[in-house]
Amino acid sequence: MTATLLPQPDAREGWDRLEILTALISSPSFDPLFRPDIVKIPAGHPVYRWNCLAGCERTVMGHGDLCGAHQDLWRKHRDAGGMRAAFLQVARPFGPGEGVEEQPCRICPDRPSSHLTLRLCHHHQFRWYNYRPRHGDAADFDQWLARQEPSAGYGCCLVHVCPEKAFSPLGLRSRHDARYQREGRLGDAALPSQWGNRYERTGRTVPVEYSDEPAFRRWCATAAAVLRPDQVNLRGLPPLLRAEIQWGMCWHTRRQHWKWELAPIQRIADYSRTRGLRSLTDLDPADPGLRTAAGREGARIASSIAGGLHPLYVTPEDTREAGYILTDHFGRKLSNRPSRIDLSGISQRWLRDLVWDHFADVLRSPSCPRSGSTFDHTRRAGLELSAFLELAAPGGGHDPGMLTAGHMHKFVADQRQREFDGLTSLGARGLHGKPSIVTANTRQAVFTRTRRLLRGALESGEAGRLGLDRGFITAMPAPGRVVQRTRAPFTDEVARALADEANLHALSRDHDPLDRGLRDAWKTIIVTGRRCGEVLQLRLDCLGRYGGLPMLWHDQTKVGNYDTAIRIPERTCQMLEAPPAQDPRRVPGAEQPTAHPRGTQRDGTVSHHLPQPRLPGRPVLQVVPQGLQELD
Repeated sequence: MTATLLPQPDAREGWDRLEILTALISSPSFDPLFRPDIVKIPAGHPVYRWNCLAGCERTVMGHGDLCGAHQDLWRKHRDAGGMRAAFLQVARPFGPGEGVEEQPCRICPDRPSSHLTLRLCHHHQFRWYNYRPRHGDAADFDQWLARQEPSAGYGCCLVHVCPEKAFSPLGLRSRHDARYQREGRLGDAALPSQWGNRYERTGRTVPVEYSDEPAFRRWCATAAAVLRPDQVNLRGLPPLLRAEIQWGMCWHTRRQHWKWELAPIQRIADYSRTRGLRSLTDLDPADPGLRTAAGREGARIASSIAGGLHPLYVTPEDTREAGYILTDHFGRKLSNRPSRIDLSGISQRWLRDLVWDHFADVLRSPSCPRSGSTFDHTRRAGLELSAFLELAAPGGGHDPGMLTAGHMHKFVADQRQREFDGLTSLGARGLHGKPSIVTANTRQAVFTRTRRLLRGALESGEAGRLGLDRGFITAMPAPGRVVQRTRAPFTDEVARALADEANLHALSRDHDPLDRGLRDAWKTIIVTGRRCGEVLQLRLDCLGRYGGLPMLWHDQTKVGNYDTAIRIPERTCQMLEAPPAQDPRRVPGAEQPTAHPRGTQRDGTVSHHLPQPRLPGRPVLQVVPQGLQELD
């Protein structure tokens, strides 16, 4: 009988990953806020904001930016026809809410307070409640407070991950005690009846009774941390998993991000601790247990952090072997594209490696494009050629030495016939996996990229190494030109309709109820004739004068021109240079624009640390109607 050895996980791999993250976390560029085991977020944090926008210390309600009390007041103010800006200016902050942070008793510093307003421990709160009825109106809280004596505390909570103080001799803080009772009191830990009068008042130690003390200790070792709106407790996690969450929280602050709540991150940590996971890469985003414990947002956050860690955990050689490429490995980030470009649909290994090497050369080039169209067209060309060879070439085209010029002629004829008949593509897929129709543009892109890919292999000598016939390469014809009719500019009637006051009012009412500058952006597009993106990405110092004439400085990123100036009307200049303090529609508390000095040298690399562009005096626009997108 022969024993079959199963592949074992490489323990060294986890240590290598931990060494990488430890070095990154210890670097000067890493925010020290995220280094402790318990990450505490201060109020007003620009990314992980948890407190009310109205200035109070209470937590926000759901995914909004107001606490429950201010949210109710805002609804009444809105129903009465009020504006949000005016409401935030006059909103009065409330006191601290429950669950933000543990407060010590004002008499016993070693005991937690059990009353939010009085800030008294359970013992002194009970004494005050007995004192007040006996003295009636003569009961003065300050005088009573001055006569009280502090009592000794009960030590820290026995739950291993809890940093707070116990509120009773049982050794648990109040929320953990309630959870222990709710989960069935494993080990039956209990205090004697009337323990305060029988033991504590006489100075004796309060005994704790157990039916199974080891079971109670096991519950304390596995109990989850208390959910706090201003912190993420990472105690008890494996070192690698803890470092991954710390790195992921800091990494999220450096990129264009959506809002992350702290509660789902805490639930991810609790779920991983319960399951005994050692890394976020072990989590499956589609795991129903994860979705139940952390919700859809938690699963999305875990997947996002794991995706950000992936370029740190794999090498370019690993991605080449697996059939994909990561632009992060080359210091590039394509506009509005993920870092991963999947090439696994190209079944022939030699063709897939050619596409991978071509992408690597483009990404290393100083003239690397910022958009993803170059990569999309080359990937489509590879998919089309691969699918055709799989059907028409001997052996599915996996042996490049068996391909001849005839196979390329057949591929060219197939593409032209599909274009003529409007048939679907063999290998490419469109949005949501739907088959893509072969058009004149897609056929031209396939011919151009296939010709460039194969001739590049011929010039580099890779084709000779593969045994690829020269006739197969040269048989790919030139793509030819596709005649496209240039769209005519707006007529005078269309321009007047676009700038009509009634239409502008409808635009503000329907698409920009908070008046974040969409109307001004639209008017600027009409007056200047600039692309939508060029107007929405104007810098703070975009206005200037030359010889007394107003000028608008903008970046034509689509064609690689920066700091270009055009003449604008005086009325448009006054509209754009209105300071925020004089703008009655300005929303208080919104993120302020960050200046990016005109004339700064910028190359083709997209940096995550560049300030977010926006209109002068207004926050960045989040919603763009379909009409604006079509103009770009």
